[in-house]
Amino acid sequence: MMSASPESHFPQDYRGARRAFIAACEARGVDVIARVHPAAKGPDGKPLFLDTAAMGPRHATRALLLICGTHGVEGYFGSGVMTGLMRGGIVPPLDTRLVMIHALNPFGFAWNRRVNEDNVDINRNFVDHADPPGNPGYDELADAIAPRDISGAAWAEADAVLDAWRRRHGDRAWQQAISAGQYRHPQGLFYGGARESWSVQALRAVLTEDLSRVERLVAVDFHTGLGAPGAGEIIVETGSGTPAHARAQAIWGSGIRAAATGESLSTPLTGTLERGLERMLPGAQVTCATLEVGTVALPAMFDALRLANWQDHFAPDTVRAADIGQRMRDAFYGDTPAWKQAAWRQAQACVGAALAGL
Repeated sequence: MMSASPESHFPQDYRGARRAFIAACEARGVDVIARVHPAAKGPDGKPLFLDTAAMGPRHATRALLLICGTHGVEGYFGSGVMTGLMRGGIVPPLDTRLVMIHALNPFGFAWNRRVNEDNVDINRNFVDHADPPGNPGYDELADAIAPRDISGAAWAEADAVLDAWRRRHGDRAWQQAISAGQYRHPQGLFYGGARESWSVQALRAVLTEDLSRVERLVAVDFHTGLGAPGAGEIIVETGSGTPAHARAQAIWGSGIRAAATGESLSTPLTGTLERGLERMLPGAQVTCATLEVGTVALPAMFDALRLANWQDHFAPDTVRAADIGQRMRDAFYGDTPAWKQAAWRQAQACVGAALAGL
């Protein structure tokens, strides 16, 4: 039983998150493997790391995989959960492997960005890059989604284009056009990349090292953004009638929400982590869920993303850099005791159900 309050597990920055996670693992006698990013550095000029902790037998055929920081800045949530679980004495079931990946996208975490050092959305990066999916809606709206000019008149003109498209096609189509994933605009939002990212390569190495014998994998990827502040949603990709949906429902109950059928706050996405896990572990039965905890209203989140993209690609100077970084952090991290307590309760329930299901 933990004596610390849940909010004490949540970090204030990437460095503090990493220190707390490693310390919690070491206190349990759990080794942490650090994979240093070969090129990217943090705002402090120091190296960045993807850290992995594993418990349970290496030869186990069933496993639980927990991942945070797929969307960099969203790592505050998952990092706090993983540190809290370690501090709280989490133990995998008998003959079960438990693997935690801390900061799959350390650049985004350190710099308060969703994307990596190449502006790649890691959760859109698992595609055949020789023949990536198309997104004609994004192509049509690209200049309005990621404006090069954020002056009052130019911003208003871009918003007018977006609003007109939304009225013609509907809210759901608008959201999907923007966020489903796109592969033609390297300086745009939700860009899936032109090649496999370092994070994906590192994930493959982790799976080879820690989960090579797994036959049954349950994975939980921690995210923030969509939904009311502190409200959680367990998102699965496929709808009812599919084996994956049936397995997820058996674990997490009828409250799961499928992106494919419009039940979820998320629209269907391309190049997701779930698709990547399935390809990297072809001999395993993979059941994957995203635990999404809401932060701010969608318009505020979207504007934060657009401003950060402008800062990174089109800004003439760095005068607004600190303010934009803080705006991104605020958009994806509910840094209040109430939000952290609500997020912690939902993460505990989600992980507990996954362990029970194994």
